[in-house]
This record gives sequence, C-alpha cells and structure tokens, in this order.
Amino acid sequence: MRSKLRGFTLIELLVVIAIIAILIALLLPAVQQAREAARRMSCLNNLRQISLALHNYESQHRCFPIGCLECVPPSFPPPPTFRARQLAWSIYILPQIEQKNVYDLFDFNESFRSLDNYVPAGTVISTYLCPSAFQGERPGSTSGDVNGNGVVDPGDGLAWTDYGGLFGSSHNTPTILPEHEGMLLYDRITRVRDVTDGLSNTLIVGECTGRGHSLQSHWANGQNLFDQRFDNPINTTRNNELFSDHTGGCNVAFSDGHARFLSETMDQDILNGLMTRAGGEVLGEF
Repeated sequence: MRSKLRGFTLIELLVVIAIIAILIALLLPAVQQAREAARRMSCLNNLRQISLALHNYESQHRCFPIGCLECVPPSFPPPPTFRARQLAWSIYILPQIEQKNVYDLFDFNESFRSLDNYVPAGTVISTYLCPSAFQGERPGSTSGDVNGNGVVDPGDGLAWTDYGGLFGSSHNTPTILPEHEGMLLYDRITRVRDVTDGLSNTLIVGECTGRGHSLQSHWANGQNLFDQRFDNPINTTRNNELFSDHTGGCNVAFSDGHARFLSETMDQDILNGLMTRAGGEVLGEF
C-alpha cells in the first residue's frame, strides 16, 4: 500500500511563524542587554587603562599631569605673547596607553588645534571612546570640516573623547573653592601629598559621552575638564558633568588606578566628596 504524503496546512505554518516571532521578541531584549553589558565592560576597561596610565605617569614624574596647559591667561587682558596652547592631560599619558607614536608627532610648542598638530590630534584613540556613546551630535570619527568651507583650518579634524578630566565640585559658582578642587586642574599639577582624602576615594576621570564640537570634547583639547554641581546627580546633563549612555549610572576612574561603575542613584554628598581630593569628607558605602 502506498503511504499518504501530508504537508503543513496554512494554519499550522502560521502558528509556527507566530511561535518563532514570540521567541525572538522574548530573546531580543536579553541579547541587547548582553551586548550593552559587554560594551559597558569595554568602557570600564578603557577607564581602568586611563587610570593606570595616570598613576604610571605620576610614578615617573612625581606628579599627575596638568589638566590643561595654557588654558588660563596670566592676566586680563592676556599679554600679546600668550599662546593658549590648551594642551590636554590626555596628550601627556599617550606613552602609557601604548600610543607613543602619536605622542612623538605632537609639537608641544603649538596649540592642540594648530595645523602642525593636525595629524596627531586627529588620530582616533579607541581607549578614549566609549562603545555605547551616543553619536548623533558628531559628524564622524573627528570634528571634520567645522565651518564647511572645504579647506583644512585650525581646529578641523579633531578626534573625539567620551572621558573628561575631573577638577572638583561646585555649587553654581564661577570658581571652585580650594577644598572643592579635584585632581586635574588648569595650569597646575597635583601631587600625591595633595590628596589628603586618599587616592582610592578620589575620582580623576569620568564619562561625559556624546558631546560634539561646541562642548570641546576633543581628546587633545585641554578644555576637556569638568566639575560636578553639588545638586546634580549622575546622568543629569550631557553638558560637562558625569554622564553616560549606560543604563543606571556611569563609569569612572579613581586616582589609585582602579575604575568602577557608579549608580546614578548614589548619595549626592558621597558623589560630591569623591570629586574632591582634600575636602575632608567622611564617605560611606558607594
């Protein structure tokens, strides 16, 4: 006897497709969460490398690098000879993050945005980029042709960073009080002996992701320093405060060489205390 051949009915096929669609819908968020967790860990590893690089720099030079060299003129109005090189802390630790070839290309007698530094300042450094960062305000891997005139001008083609140096905490004041100062300062170095709060309790670099040209988020730009407002939690504003595109908080680097993720719901007083190097705050668990 010949056996009967039987195929799927249309209804059975639709049921199978519906089941597969439901399974995909259930699995997709888990896959996205796993990918974001991997990106967050990659970002944390970047900050750990930066923190160790700063610590190794201090071991070699007996001080942490200047946050921004020639950012503040010695007088107002500035003297005619003031060059405003505006060189960032992140230039000085390039040899410590295995980017000595880029470091050697820098002309330290010129501004970070000069045409003499077009090649090194335009080099994309993956260690300075968070893989989760929002890219909507950035035209590409560099600032590109800023004024769109088709000519390479000073300030064009500068590569981005998602991490900024921390110079303390403030409360809506134009200047930061000495007891509220952090680790990376304008035109001044910081030594270990200045960190009376302890290196492991003092932040030095943190995330502020996705900023564009107007917020000066180029890694060679010495203006890539920011404070934290006393009354602003993490992830409040993308404008030069601790901010990330990770859910629930951001990654930060400490002055002793370690890095960790801080929750955006952490106690504000503890966050403010972590931003200062000699504030004398008593910190609880964080």
